[in-house]
Amino acid sequence: MTNAVEARQQVRPQDLADDAVALVQRWLAEAEQYPVDAAAARLTGVLSDPNGLEFTVGFVDGVVRPEDRKAAAKKLKSLAPLTPKFLPAPMRGAVSLGGVMAQPLPGVVVPTARRVLREMVSHLIIDATDSKLGPAIAKIKRDGVRLNINLLGEAILGEHEAQRRLAGTHKLLSRPDVDYVSIKVSSTVAPHNHWAFDEAVDGITEQLVPLFARAAGAGSGPNDTAASPQKFINLDMEE
Repeated sequence: MTNAVEARQQVRPQDLADDAVALVQRWLAEAEQYPVDAAAARLTGVLSDPNGLEFTVGFVDGVVRPEDRKAAAKKLKSLAPLTPKFLPAPMRGAVSLGGVMAQPLPGVVVPTARRVLREMVSHLIIDATDSKLGPAIAKIKRDGVRLNINLLGEAILGEHEAQRRLAGTHKLLSRPDVDYVSIKVSSTVAPHNHWAFDEAVDGITEQLVPLFARAAGAGSGPNDTAASPQKFINLDMEE
């Protein structure tokens, strides 16, 4: 037993390099056997553009997420100049025209723009409504895929939206077909005074502890449904 433990401790990262390279090569070879999804290929091309990430994130956060179409139209106008050159000319033209017409006609342009983007990221975004989420998760998991689910929504500008995001994440964790979620720390609380650091930490902790209790299988209250088995929460802290 002692010799086995010592042997494991003496393994160096460089000793594993050849095995790691061989494993990755096998993954790549197997991946080539599957047809490339057109939407996924288009998104990959978009993200390879210098403005691709800023355009895509801005589109999701500023055009798809807001419920207010006027706010979404304003964001679409500001994003139009960043349109990735990888996109086909007709699509680039449509984005440019949408940027011009979005504010005068938000009820027409914004829904169309949202639909186009959803088609492009359809392999990453699923409908979270009760009637559609379950079937979508089951379809994706058929191939043994493990999902990390992150709720999209409005930017957190007030306590109401923060509570709604937390409630949505609690609801996800209570589902038997969900075992991995992500949530931004900034999504758990309303904007706060950055000078009151300790108070902010206490407030965030107060919101997160029940969430982790549910994921750990303890629930967050006497009438709550606890997660079983234990589930994973990924905290995004880029903001």
